[in-house]
Amino acid sequence: MVARYLFVGPSLVDATRQASGSDVVVLPPVAAGDLLRLPLAAGDVVGIVDGFFHQVGAVRHKEILFLLEQGVRVLGAASMGALRAAELDVFGMEGIGRIYADYRCGALTADDEVALLHSTKDEDYRPLSEPLVSMRATLDGAVRDGVCEAAAAAGLIDAMAARPFGLRTYDALCTIGAEMGLDPSILRALRDHCRDHRVDLKRDDALLLLEQLRSADAPPATRPTLSVNRTTFLHAWQLGALGTGNDSSHVPDLGILRALQLFAADYPHFHRGMVLAAIARECATRCGVVTADNPLTAAVLHGEHCGFYKLPADPSRLGFLSQWLTAAEHGTLTLDEQLAVFLVRSFRTTPGTMGDELAMDTLRGTPAWARARRVVETAWTMNELTFARHPGRDLETLSPQRIGEQFASAWAVDGDELALAALDRGIEPDGLVAAARFLYLLARYNPAATRLVIDTEENL
Repeated sequence: MVARYLFVGPSLVDATRQASGSDVVVLPPVAAGDLLRLPLAAGDVVGIVDGFFHQVGAVRHKEILFLLEQGVRVLGAASMGALRAAELDVFGMEGIGRIYADYRCGALTADDEVALLHSTKDEDYRPLSEPLVSMRATLDGAVRDGVCEAAAAAGLIDAMAARPFGLRTYDALCTIGAEMGLDPSILRALRDHCRDHRVDLKRDDALLLLEQLRSADAPPATRPTLSVNRTTFLHAWQLGALGTGNDSSHVPDLGILRALQLFAADYPHFHRGMVLAAIARECATRCGVVTADNPLTAAVLHGEHCGFYKLPADPSRLGFLSQWLTAAEHGTLTLDEQLAVFLVRSFRTTPGTMGDELAMDTLRGTPAWARARRVVETAWTMNELTFARHPGRDLETLSPQRIGEQFASAWAVDGDELALAALDRGIEPDGLVAAARFLYLLARYNPAATRLVIDTEENL
């Protein structure tokens, strides 16, 4: 059975009623990551009408391309959907309606032609301003009806385009027209005519998309072949989309993993064992070498297979280890141990990312995972309460230096060894602050709530 999803908001405030009696699932305006969270399969259909772009990240082109590659049909119209369709129709996204066509042919070029201010989800995304694309059509009608001259209408549209999109309303016509020196009586008549004969192009196009979405079947046979590179960005977005719960209680798996990486005292031990075992498996698969020894021996051997070094190790040719080891490790560990530390800290998976996916697959469903989920929920609650009491502050205003100092102290390492300590926990040093930001307040002010343990033997 084909699954059908519609992302819509102010363009069609009564979308739920309009879609009643069909199997279309109506969702809020699309944002970055939303498409990757859908349980989609080849042949399913997604319709995009509205999308966020200011409050949160806009839906990414790469997300749409990934769906198309998977055999999912993606339709776009009216607003964000029309914009993305005009940009991606050559790759198989299907544009619908007049607004899409105008963007496609260049009659419209500015993104803010379809932008508007709207109310919250609880108020059904009721529009609070007028999209410029609809104002153009409405004023064109006023010119045809003889309410105003074409030159005056064009001047009003130009002036309206210069305003922030949230201030574009028909009530503003009188003010703007007065500044242009137009007759007040004509302006009042024009305002009233626009109110009474309002053209809503976005709604019209949204209804066209919904009509097609109801009956949309498998992708057209003429659809172009598409192959999407799984870049580090797409990989990260896909991992970030994994999780459980609905829109209001969604807990991302990546957040749970970060809690374990940051707070579990035995995470470095777990991470080391997981990585060495993964390297040993890769050696057995790619090189056909299966050793009866422990994973450390197999991993060190595979390092030679990959051309990182020659065995037996010659200390004079291992200068590169200095950037991967502390001074104490350099002076106390055997060469095999030093090489193992290097392999663990430099470990990356395709497409050149840390082993987050491997760790999540290993830990998901364990007692440690459940405990870490509760830590994440506690951290979110604390953040919400804290920032509610301090308007103007949010996670992004937290000091990166203090975040780094907090975890250097928690891990009992000097600041110059913090990067290596992060690698021991499977965290990219450049991403440590971003990974820890949402957990910082909990770690600082309620450390007892952050005590976690992996219990490696149980989970491996």
